[in-house]
Amino acid sequence: MLLAAIGYAFFIFHGLSEHLNPWSQALINAAVKHVYEDKGQQDISVLLFREENLADLKTHYPVPYRLHADILEALASYEPRALFIDFAFVDNRDERAIRELSEAICQLRDAGTKVYLAAPIDNGKLPQVAPDLLACASPAMPEMDGKTAESGILTYFHGRPMSRGFLPTPAFALAADHLGIDPKQAEHMEIVWGKGVAPLNRSWMDCKEKRGLELLEELLHESPLSDKLSCPYHRTITVSHLLNSVGDGDIELALSGKTVFYGAGFRFTGDRVESPVYGEMPGVYLHAMAYDNLLNFGAHYKRADRLGWLVKSIDAVLLLIAAWLLVFLPVPETPEAESLLEFVQHAKTIAIALSLAVPIMAVALDNGIDAACLTGAALYVFVRVVLQKDRAFLVLVILTLLTSALCYYWLDLGPRNILAFIAFFEIVGHYQEKLVKKAKTYYEFRTAFFSGRSSDQEGAVDERPLWDKILGRIFWIFQNPATETKESTP
Repeated sequence: MLLAAIGYAFFIFHGLSEHLNPWSQALINAAVKHVYEDKGQQDISVLLFREENLADLKTHYPVPYRLHADILEALASYEPRALFIDFAFVDNRDERAIRELSEAICQLRDAGTKVYLAAPIDNGKLPQVAPDLLACASPAMPEMDGKTAESGILTYFHGRPMSRGFLPTPAFALAADHLGIDPKQAEHMEIVWGKGVAPLNRSWMDCKEKRGLELLEELLHESPLSDKLSCPYHRTITVSHLLNSVGDGDIELALSGKTVFYGAGFRFTGDRVESPVYGEMPGVYLHAMAYDNLLNFGAHYKRADRLGWLVKSIDAVLLLIAAWLLVFLPVPETPEAESLLEFVQHAKTIAIALSLAVPIMAVALDNGIDAACLTGAALYVFVRVVLQKDRAFLVLVILTLLTSALCYYWLDLGPRNILAFIAFFEIVGHYQEKLVKKAKTYYEFRTAFFSGRSSDQEGAVDERPLWDKILGRIFWIFQNPATETKESTP
């Protein structure tokens, strides 16, 4: 119980989980790519207005409403299933420009496309978006959570109550129409990032990933989360590609019958996000990934709120089990070499193990960060369980994975920080092992010390020195039940 209490305080208050977040998140990212379905990647496309498109189209910033109208008219010909427009049309433009843009939006609606328009909140109220623009579109709140954890995990709002009804965020607005999820009854989401690059993006973006020695150097100097994909998960085309290409099969595949997110890729606008998986990218990709989560998980999307008593109880029970394992299933002690021959034999064993592990890790590094993280974790478990024969470590790994699966699949929480529990076990186990040895040494010295005293003095508990009463009580706690002799309680 004492180990569990100390461990829980260390785990919760010292911030162990926060310090290990980058490495844990890297493992999670490597694992999620194998279990996260690509149905969202197949359905979602991003139509991006990039900075270089301004020059290509001989226009300026802010983008004229007339040009937005041309883009939407071109998009309407492909009849997408739904469209979110991530541009806040709050500028006072002339009536003709507003009318042209409104007509383009209505053209999309008439073609069967459900249209959602970004409507930022200003002091709890909708800004003065021209009513004509909402004649054929529904408003959606594009606000994003600016706070992120050290791991880069992002929270996505479900919406916000207004003086007149409820204003959902784009992903939840789309889900209400397509999946039947009520945004008003929903909760904030913790984004689970699918990992991978859409094949279309590789055809026109520079998507080179670091591998081998280059990757190893970065991991040694930076956190594992510094190695991020430079190309987005969702299929992306630019407005220049849309307007200047006719009969392009890639555009047809990307837009026809798909859910399209139309947004800006201007660095100077400040609408940027950064995830544990991808480098800095336009904010429209966050809305796309949130909707991707809803397509994959439905009503079982991962909740951002982790403060419930059930989750804390699971953490406490797992730490208690870890403490119990540390005491009752100790690591078998490795005997010290008693001769030069034994020492050399032990060194040979280590050399053989390294000669196998180093090439394996080299191959893993050459296959990228995901392979390196999973291989490194597997090798560590192999050493602890097979070579060191640590049964307690194996039990804890299994329990940690099971509770993580419980939280992920049944409690609808995002991937847990698995490494924090393993680190607790290793750190506390290290000190517990030292304390057990200290306790054993103390009792050996204590027995020798008191054996020289008379039987009357030995039986007179009240005459024991104060230091023995204190140290005896402390070290008695750390006697190993699996190995201790029948010793009376001090």
